[in-house]
Amino acid sequence: MVQLVPMNDHEFEAFVVVSMRDQARGQVQAGTWRAEDADDNIKQLRAQFLPGGLNTPKHHFYRIEDPTTGNKVGGLWYMENEIEGQNQFFVLDIQIDQAQRRQGYGTQAFYALEEIARHEGVATISLHVFEHNLPARGMYRKLGYEGPGNTLAKNLDR
Repeated sequence: MVQLVPMNDHEFEAFVVVSMRDQARGQVQAGTWRAEDADDNIKQLRAQFLPGGLNTPKHHFYRIEDPTTGNKVGGLWYMENEIEGQNQFFVLDIQIDQAQRRQGYGTQAFYALEEIARHEGVATISLHVFEHNLPARGMYRKLGYEGPGNTLAKNLDR
């Protein structure tokens, strides 16, 4: 299984640049944002979600590494939150490097995250996925994430 290794400052900045760019594109493609507003909206979103950058409380950033080679194959960002008295993880972004896609790294990263969640007593992992992101939706459904619309969740107690 892949290894989740905490990101350093340089990895974090590179990851967040791609994450914010992809989020802006997704919002525009989904019709939620106008293209001309995307840059300003994403700057506000970053300031809101990551006021402390890599050290923002309850936000976790991991480099995804191939266990055999130790090579970086992607990144994962999730935050801890509480809903109705229950601790949860909410995945904000997963990125698998283009050349590494379709090799099971995303699936393995979610299995590794589920192990962390169970170890910390977290029973639910949630995420948002755009309707137009069919490859990701397929992977999440295969992993057992369910829900209406764009918000999917997996109860780890099952």
